[in-house]
Amino acid sequence: MNTDNNLILVKGEDKTEQISRCEYKNGKWQIQFGGGKTFSYSYSNVERFNNPAIHDPAETVVYHGDEPLSGVQKIMVFKYHIRICFATGYKKVYSKNELKLEQSCLKNADAHSCFVYLKQLSDKVGISNEEGKSLLSEQFKKLTWVSPSSVLAKYLNPTKLDKSEAELIPIFPFGFNLSQKEATDNALSQQISVIEGPPGTGKTQTILNIIANAVINEKTVAVVSNNNSATSNVLEKLTKYEVDLIAAYLGNKENKDRFLAEQTQTYPDMTAWEMSSDDYDQLRTTLQERGQELNAMLEANNKMAVFKQELSSLSVEKKYFDTYYKETNEDSKPYRSLYRHSSEKVMALWIDYQRIIAEDRGVTVKDKLKYLLRYGIVSFSFYNNTHDKIIAFFQKQYYEYRMTELEQQINKLSEQLQNYQFDKAMKKYSEDSMKLFKAKLATRYITFTRPKFTDKSLWQDFRTFNKEYPVILSTTHSLRSCASANYLFDYVIMDEASQVDIVTGALALSCAKNAVIVGDLKQLPNVVPEQEKEETTLIFNKFDLNNAYHYANNSILSSVVKLFGDVPKTLLKEHYRCHPKIIGFCNQKFYNNQLIALTDEADRDRPLVAYKTVKGNHARGKYNQRQIDVILEEILPNHVDKNKEQSVGIISPYRLQTEKLKAAGLENVEIDTVHKYQGREKDIIILTTVVNEVNEFVDNANLINVAVSRAVDKLILVVSDNEKNDNSNIGDLIRYIDYNNYEIIDSEIYSVFDLLYQNYSEKLLASMKHRKKVSQYESENLINAVIEKVLDLPEYQNLSHVMHQPLKMLIRNAEKLNDDECRFAMNVLTHTDFVIFNKLNKMPILVVEVDGYAYHANNPKQLERDKMKDIILEKYNIPILRLKTNESGEERRLRTKLSQILN
Repeated sequence: MNTDNNLILVKGEDKTEQISRCEYKNGKWQIQFGGGKTFSYSYSNVERFNNPAIHDPAETVVYHGDEPLSGVQKIMVFKYHIRICFATGYKKVYSKNELKLEQSCLKNADAHSCFVYLKQLSDKVGISNEEGKSLLSEQFKKLTWVSPSSVLAKYLNPTKLDKSEAELIPIFPFGFNLSQKEATDNALSQQISVIEGPPGTGKTQTILNIIANAVINEKTVAVVSNNNSATSNVLEKLTKYEVDLIAAYLGNKENKDRFLAEQTQTYPDMTAWEMSSDDYDQLRTTLQERGQELNAMLEANNKMAVFKQELSSLSVEKKYFDTYYKETNEDSKPYRSLYRHSSEKVMALWIDYQRIIAEDRGVTVKDKLKYLLRYGIVSFSFYNNTHDKIIAFFQKQYYEYRMTELEQQINKLSEQLQNYQFDKAMKKYSEDSMKLFKAKLATRYITFTRPKFTDKSLWQDFRTFNKEYPVILSTTHSLRSCASANYLFDYVIMDEASQVDIVTGALALSCAKNAVIVGDLKQLPNVVPEQEKEETTLIFNKFDLNNAYHYANNSILSSVVKLFGDVPKTLLKEHYRCHPKIIGFCNQKFYNNQLIALTDEADRDRPLVAYKTVKGNHARGKYNQRQIDVILEEILPNHVDKNKEQSVGIISPYRLQTEKLKAAGLENVEIDTVHKYQGREKDIIILTTVVNEVNEFVDNANLINVAVSRAVDKLILVVSDNEKNDNSNIGDLIRYIDYNNYEIIDSEIYSVFDLLYQNYSEKLLASMKHRKKVSQYESENLINAVIEKVLDLPEYQNLSHVMHQPLKMLIRNAEKLNDDECRFAMNVLTHTDFVIFNKLNKMPILVVEVDGYAYHANNPKQLERDKMKDIILEKYNIPILRLKTNESGEERRLRTKLSQILN
């Protein structure tokens, strides 16, 4: 019988090749085997099919369960069955529901074009083998088929991302916080998810929880990174909790050989992990209930940390305000009130009073009665003070009330957490989650002898290996060589993804059904040499592809974020490493104040120090002996206590500087470049910048973010004293240190009272909306919206703005002003419409004035005041931009002006 066109099953067995004749006669199947006797079979014992659909094995992969069948030579699909002919000559018939046939996604033209582009790139990039051939190129040559179920298929031809149908309720055996919980939920329910992991936010802990939940749900996971220390860190943590039996550290040939050689055929003793199914279910239910309670407590803990951050910032700002207050005001006697006032009430009182003086009149009896009824003020003599004193008093009261309120809120939340025994409850939840995890493992590994695998097992029967070791650790570019061809893990977790290029990343994505991309675009990216940039850009220009695929401009992390606008992204917000003041710089400069510092600070802490070497060109190429001398002779003797157990690191952008420092023979001090320090930390970090004038390399935002966030307790910055360093990231770090150490009080101008006037601006804008006569404010509302839009752009992330800050609160030293200018500037009514300032030291960089056409153009007196304000600001080198309401292009003009100032 022709087996290419027929399938005959006799009592469920394929007998096609042995049958010479088969026909249905008189209610029976008549079957002759070879030239011999004819046998009769009842209808139900024989199935006959013909004219199968033939699938090309070059374009089709056959999966038996999750295992791709290898050596397939012919695929014949009959009605309910599939016959597979193997290269060895062996043939087997499967029921249709046993197998899954997949056509390569490369049959799609767009996917194929993108794949060809990546393949061409692979010839030019990556590590080379001993023969000088690119290892990536060798991998791409073997990658002739891409599963439509793989994440790579989605990457090559982006469409709407899929969601998991299973509703998994995760547990957290490795501990968790709110953002880590969200990240784990997304990872388990989405085909692709992104975890943004700023320094010290526990991304490894998040990865471990994802692994645990995947394994509990019988899923397989590959954890990959270009950085061996990242995957080693995962294995170390699994070992610490005695659950490393689930993991196999593979990757390159050396790692595979080591793993295979070190296998034992015994399991750890899991007797203590065992749990009855009833106890397991009960504990799981209990954890779900406790998890909801803990969510509320975690919110309270975060809220308390935010209040602490605000209190710390307010304390620093109040020091500057106290200096201003002493220099410009005599103390006024406080008013007495029938009501208890809050900071919000004082702010409302201030705004109300500001309206009185804006009308250029004194306080009337009617006003006093209104304030008696509204605010309970009974001390009418308070209004005998000058307007300046009254406003300054309200401001002083606001700081004091707000600080007291914050302290009370912190104490209240702290008491709530203590009463709940928060730390103990979190620990108990994690321990019980770990019990569940281990109980599941005890059930999974119930046999007495552990199977031992050989090198052949990895490509002949990887499914069995992966069932035994559901977590595979590997370098990103080696993952495909760890498993059999076309094998798909349920998840690939790509760590440090900002350092993984798109070609290497694509290889890892080809191995998984779901992907979790972990990294931080604000830390160090993958380094692309200049020649490689040129060559890969030439290749990119040959294809009509989205810029997200531009090799020189993207890591796999940035590429995925750009390609998939709907990709679920979780920023890990809770920070556990650095002193709040240290991470505060990174938070304000790079993370738009989204991080929540869960570390503590004491009143006498001085975690930030800046050393500026004497003026002069001390740098010699890529090392600076003067900075080395400062470190050896001043910093180490004065800031490192030899009687304390403190880890100390010295880092620099340049390798030569680190080598010169190493030559000094320092004991117990780890010296390396910033690039080598990513992922590490020290109690004390000394950052030596080397250069006389900052350049693009040293001033790179990602490099500075990494350098600063390595320090746990103290950051010591060593720079050259050069004014040309001002408009730079290094300059911002110096300004931040100076501001927080209260070292900018010698300036001719005051720093902006950010927290005071931010709140004032918000309340003022809100009150404007409820006033009947709003015409004079409409233009300010419009310009405020323009400023907010512009300052929301990434290049202006370290800028903020306030409304109506008086000129007298900017001009500190009036010696440059004549009598008329001084009277005008020191009048409490003379305010700026908007002040844009640097968030890191609160110093003004631009005043924006809104000139309403009717109010300014037809008002000579106002024009004179405008002119005087311009002259005063010019004398103190504060740029000004006037925006007229009868003109257009405000956004463009503002961006142009800011660009001129900053560049």
